[in-house]
Amino acid sequence: MRSTIEMASTGHRPAIRLRPVPRYEPPFDDELTPQVWASARQLPLDWSARQVPRPAPAAEGTRPAPRPPVVAGASTDAKLAVRRFVHLCVEVLNGYRPAAHLRRLAMPSAAAEVVAEGLAGARRVAELRATSRVGGRRPRRPAPVAVLRLRLCEPRPGAVEAAVALVTGERTWAMALRLELHQQSWSATALRLI
Repeated sequence: MRSTIEMASTGHRPAIRLRPVPRYEPPFDDELTPQVWASARQLPLDWSARQVPRPAPAAEGTRPAPRPPVVAGASTDAKLAVRRFVHLCVEVLNGYRPAAHLRRLAMPSAAAEVVAEGLAGARRVAELRATSRVGGRRPRRPAPVAVLRLRLCEPRPGAVEAAVALVTGERTWAMALRLELHQQSWSATALRLI
């Protein structure tokens, strides 16, 4: 049995070859055996009568229960969202993007403040570049704003705070921001440049 069928080429067209289907195909969904994870000793969960326990009211003269400690660091999603937002802020500060691009990554209630802070930072960087002269001459290519260090903290699930050290030329800047998770997307609620 031949594995290919060849047709004679006509003109500038190549020959057509039909090849057989490989013998090892993945099974169809209806051919798969179901995976059972339950063991013989596992108890079934009854979800119909599930009640969420409420904290008991504190009696007078007693202290409320202590809150769980804040863990340094952040989840992977939060880290990715912060890095994306910081990258966008650096592009705004360097003049590669308009400050209005920060609006789409901010909460609607805080978007005006976030954009205003990004615009003020971009103006400060532009003024710094205009006044910085080396040997009486302005440098050909000004030093871009770059990230020196990024520190993250997730004080509660769904909220992440970051402190960023930025550098441009010989000047060091600090940026603080807060992102919160709303409807499956991270949005900025605060941005400060120092």
